[in-house]
Amino acid sequence: MLSYLSKTSGIGGTIKSKPDDFIVEEISGDGSVLEIDKNIVRADEAGKFTHFILQKNNWSTSSAIHEIGKRLGVGKKSMSFAGTKDKIAISTQLASVFNISKEKLLSVRIKDIQINGAWYANDKVRLGQLLGNRFTITIRDATKNSIKIIPKIVNKLDGSFPNYFGEQRFGSTRKNTHLIGEKILRGELKDAVNLFLCDIGAESNELTNEARKELRDSGDYCRALKTYPKYLKLERTMLSYLASHPDNHANALRSLPRPTLLLFVHAFQSHLFNELLSKRVKDGNLELEQGEYYCGETFGFPDILKSKAEGWAVGKIIGYNTPLNRCEKQLLDEVGIKKEDFKIKSIPEIALKGTYRTLLAPLKDFSFDTLSDVDNSKCSALFKFELPAGSYATVVMREFIDSK
Repeated sequence: MLSYLSKTSGIGGTIKSKPDDFIVEEISGDGSVLEIDKNIVRADEAGKFTHFILQKNNWSTSSAIHEIGKRLGVGKKSMSFAGTKDKIAISTQLASVFNISKEKLLSVRIKDIQINGAWYANDKVRLGQLLGNRFTITIRDATKNSIKIIPKIVNKLDGSFPNYFGEQRFGSTRKNTHLIGEKILRGELKDAVNLFLCDIGAESNELTNEARKELRDSGDYCRALKTYPKYLKLERTMLSYLASHPDNHANALRSLPRPTLLLFVHAFQSHLFNELLSKRVKDGNLELEQGEYYCGETFGFPDILKSKAEGWAVGKIIGYNTPLNRCEKQLLDEVGIKKEDFKIKSIPEIALKGTYRTLLAPLKDFSFDTLSDVDNSKCSALFKFELPAGSYATVVMREFIDSK
């Protein structure tokens, strides 16, 4: 349980009851907002890339991009996007496709997907090429006292919140992404493979659960290829390799796309960051520690590339090149990991040097409103705010929803 900045008990209620309860509008690097249902017009360049504004309703980013590519007859390597957006949401985001005309792109018709403008550009859209996101979030079935509780929490947050990585970082259902990453860092590759293939977690699909249980009990990779559902494409890719090379766990992991492997170890880095920050929030210690610094802003959001004498405190995401302070050394000792383990000798292509992240993030342009239900026993609460790229709206909302 991560520590809360506010100690006031939250309003309860339900988040993401339906997609239009969670609206996400991407903020471009120039500070402009890609508004819902608004066509964006930008000047064409001479390049072979077509940039476009993707609006989706109840689609994951990867599924939407895949389906558009399928309709256009291009592979996933031809397409890219600036940032991943939630599935249970209505969202906008910048994306690009290589060597496809605007006219062909705009002619694509997919249910609950629309293109809000397209233009030619010299380069593809790259991951991280965004400033932040604007959120409009409805919480349903909240306590009728929400109108009194929310201002107390707002007052305590004072325009910022702990910049934890959200639960999405650790897997949408099985919540084991960081556990797999930890096994990889420890060199326990067989355990990492088994966690990926056999762990059930909160998976609700019985067919999937039975297949995972059977493999866990039998260890028969060839049989598992016959029982694992077709939609478990990554698992089946690994099983295909293991069926012929049952003892080569390093290459079994390598059979997965490199971004997937990186996701595992990044998730463990994120877990360590959350643990360190949670202790500091609990202790009320958010002053700079050894190796940390202050950064300035760009368009009102923290910019870790702008070192300043004062501003937003920037902490460390641990990697093999990270200069460790006392608290970081203590945590690594507790979990039995050395920073050199992030070199990942068994799979060096996913080694992690370490990077930085602000300890707090701004809650920009925050506002809220409440509306009582028919019998006045519950209410709905509407929140609007902007967050920097890489910060999680679900982390903000836990301050307002959860009991402490």
